[in-house]
Amino acid sequence: MNWNLSTEHYYVRFAHEEDIPNIYALLGSKEVVKNHPKNPMVVEAQAMDEARRMVMQFEAKEAAFWLVEEKTSGKVIARISFQKFNWVNASAQLKVDIFSEFKTQSILAELIYAVTTLAYEDLSLHRLEWFLLNQDTCSIEAAKAFGFNHDGQLKNYFEFEGSWIDYQVFSLLKTDTAWQQAIKHNGLSTL
Repeated sequence: MNWNLSTEHYYVRFAHEEDIPNIYALLGSKEVVKNHPKNPMVVEAQAMDEARRMVMQFEAKEAAFWLVEEKTSGKVIARISFQKFNWVNASAQLKVDIFSEFKTQSILAELIYAVTTLAYEDLSLHRLEWFLLNQDTCSIEAAKAFGFNHDGQLKNYFEFEGSWIDYQVFSLLKTDTAWQQAIKHNGLSTL
């Protein structure tokens, strides 16, 4: 199975050793991590540790991480991942870390469609979940536009720096009409 993907505008690929500066630039940005309960990286050594964790979680079949590289410029603009694989329930959690200037519905649709196709066709998953913070209105609007179901809110789900974080939970099933339409049209709707 080929884990490296190519879309019209992007390479969606696994990271390699030379990507430590790319991971640091992405996850060291306050704008990128502000919608995740996480502090930005402050030294490049953190990116090296993160790259190791990404490899270990992949090898343990717990997660899969891709860096998103713009085809025209070669710039890494995002990291997209499936985390918390539950092989018994055929599910995983989607997570997107992306520079704010690229966080548009059309770009998210292109990237999420690529990895979701792999999830449903190659990994035999049935359900993808996307946990989003209330303030991440761009991602919430995208989830709704793409046909994700709003399953509700997880109150006080995660503690970060003394505050409890609520998540809005969205899901997309392989059998959902929105996904079946995406297959027919080779892409997620952005309406």
